[in-house]
Amino acid sequence: MADSLPSPQPTEPPAGLPVSCQCGNITLTTPTPSPMGMSYCHCTTCRKQSGSAFGASVYFPTDLVFPLPRDLEAKLAVFEHPTDSGGTMRCFFCPKCGVRIFNAAVLADGRTMREMVAFKAGAIEEGWLDWKGLGKEHVFTRSAVIELAEGWVCYETMPGEGPAVVVKGEKGERG
Repeated sequence: MADSLPSPQPTEPPAGLPVSCQCGNITLTTPTPSPMGMSYCHCTTCRKQSGSAFGASVYFPTDLVFPLPRDLEAKLAVFEHPTDSGGTMRCFFCPKCGVRIFNAAVLADGRTMREMVAFKAGAIEEGWLDWKGLGKEHVFTRSAVIELAEGWVCYETMPGEGPAVVVKGEKGERG
């Protein structure tokens, strides 16, 4: 498979980052041009979803994403599964090519959504995301199957549920 050449980027920043699935059935923009943050998740669910050693997500405020525009909602498929904390993860994906677009967590009360929606970083069009500037936080590293690189900020589970550990040394020791 050959990758297509990237399109020239406009000189003005977009209102939001362009997002699409692999087949082009799903296209949208993020609600703002800058995410609230980014992380690499090593949980078994993200590993299976990404087909890799971890999943990469960028976060945007839930209240700027939901409610979804009707035309977008009609195109997306949703897979739901329980979370460790007793809530439900709603995973929105393209029903044609299967690419995950974003995840939204509903808390254990069944009504309240987590304050951030996790857009899959790989669904954001090439050239728009600052991967180097955003991506040094790793979550659910208790499930990591790769060596963690020096300088990475790691959490056994999620931030706020335990201390952050910065990886030091050549062998990925946590210090």
